[in-house]
Amino acid sequence: MSNFEREAAAPTGPAVAVLAALDSAAGPILAEAERQGIAFVRRLFEEWHSGSNRFDRPGEIILEAWQGDRLLGLGGLNRDPYTAEEGVGRLRHIYVLGSQRHLGVGTLLVGHLLGRAESHFRTVRLRAASPDAAAFYRRLGFAECDDPAATHLIRVPPIP
Repeated sequence: MSNFEREAAAPTGPAVAVLAALDSAAGPILAEAERQGIAFVRRLFEEWHSGSNRFDRPGEIILEAWQGDRLLGLGGLNRDPYTAEEGVGRLRHIYVLGSQRHLGVGTLLVGHLLGRAESHFRTVRLRAASPDAAAFYRRLGFAECDDPAATHLIRVPPIP
């Protein structure tokens, strides 16, 4: 278990798994995001179903957080498509149901994603979709950055 995963692990609570398919279990997440006008969740579904982004290149992964039979949130790690620089990953499409926010679900997902990043990337970037999201990422140790393609970044331990 990586440092990031250890810090994000909870003794009880949601379980994190690799997403196998975007199916009806993810419907409530898509519906809620659309009601809120959050377009990146729709893009996740479109890219997944078209095959243009399945989080299947080296170092990439998409995770889901479950409590029993209820999907609480999801999010992925890609090689950052907005830079040609090697060793840069990007957190993408992180979404947690509103009723599950501030309960550690997002922290758990991001912790597992950063744990995966440790062996593949030296920096992970993202674009925060709202001021609340920006504050969340700052609390997790991400620094704001002055880049047209990203709002925040974090350095991960060196690639072995």
